[in-house]
Amino acid sequence: MSSRYQVAGSEGEFQAGSDGTVLANKLGISTVDEMNEAELVLLEQLYVDVLIDHFPDRALTANDLRDWHRRWLGNVYAWAGQERSVNMSKDGFLSPLPRRLQGFWTNGSANTCGSGHPAMT
Repeated sequence: MSSRYQVAGSEGEFQAGSDGTVLANKLGISTVDEMNEAELVLLEQLYVDVLIDHFPDRALTANDLRDWHRRWLGNVYAWAGQERSVNMSKDGFLSPLPRRLQGFWTNGSANTCGSGHPAMT
C-alpha cells in the first residue's frame, strides 16, 4: 500500500498498524479514513473559532499560523505548531519547503503573511 504522505527525514514515522499510510499520532489512529475524519472535525472547530468568532483585526503573523496549527492538530501530532525541518507532501500537495520558511518562523511576531513574502512565492 502506498503512503499518502511523502516525508523526507526522521519526522516521517508512521503509526503502527497503518501500513505506512498514517503518520505516528497521539490518538493511536491507524486508518486513513479515521484520520481524515479526525483532522476534518478538528479543522472545522478551528475554522469556526478563528474565522468566525475571533479573526484578528490586524495582519496575520507567523505566530498566528503556528498557533493555529498547534490548536488544530496538537492533540493528534506531537510536532503540531512547530517549525518543520523536513519536506512533506500529502495527496499530491507539496507543503512549503522548510528552507523557504526558515526566516519567516525566526521572527514570528514581526513577520506578517502576505504575497510578497518569500515563503509565499
